[in-house]
Amino acid sequence: MKIKEKNKKWITVAVLAVAVCMIAAGIVNGEANVVLTKATSICMQCIGLD
Repeated sequence: MKIKEKNKKWITVAVLAVAVCMIAAGIVNGEANVVLTKATSICMQCIGLD
């Protein structure tokens, strides 16, 4: 039973590390600005200001 729990912990850590790397890569490539621009545009359309 302990082996499965240990494997589960390592898989969780690995997935978290990959997620952090992908988020960092997106920020470095400037994708955060693109997402913010699109989110602002969609919100303006939703409330009828666009």
